[in-house]
Amino acid sequence: ELRPALSKDEALAEANRCLFCHDAPCMRACPTHIDVPLFIRQIATNNPGGAARTILQANILGASCARVCPTEVLCEGACVLTDQHRPIQIGPLQRHATDHAMAVKQPILTAGPKQPGSVGIIGACPAGLACAAELLRLGYESVIYEAAERPGGLNASGVAQYKMTPEVAQAEVDWLVSAGVNIRCGVS
Repeated sequence: ELRPALSKDEALAEANRCLFCHDAPCMRACPTHIDVPLFIRQIATNNPGGAARTILQANILGASCARVCPTEVLCEGACVLTDQHRPIQIGPLQRHATDHAMAVKQPILTAGPKQPGSVGIIGACPAGLACAAELLRLGYESVIYEAAERPGGLNASGVAQYKMTPEVAQAEVDWLVSAGVNIRCGVS
């Protein structure tokens, strides 16, 4: 892997380097606006499950994004420690939190109060998966229709394996399915 997983001790040491900036340039640079200082503080206080909840509230596919997002030009590139030392390893810290949550089978999201009707989503790609998760949070039933035999889209078949393996993509899909996301594969 391009960026191997951090051990618990490495994650704690890295999280404790963070300055927890009040204006959080890392958060502003994140396309999903994850509360980076909060999730890093949660890791620093030995709460990786809380860190995962913070990440997944903003980005339900936080586990794959931790591996494939170009953090060096986004959040890490905006880190105030970039000029003086080295930026905080935000991507690996995000991976530490989400890997922990997947390993302990932490609930990924909570369904909202049931709403009338249902939604059909075309494609079990990252966008379709995220859409289904958001609809579930709002209480809407949805079905993702996927032509391929396996869900995941580019996360499962188009990302270089030194960044993310298909097994990680499948584990993230399985995590969403366990939360209530409904996928029907082999449907054109």
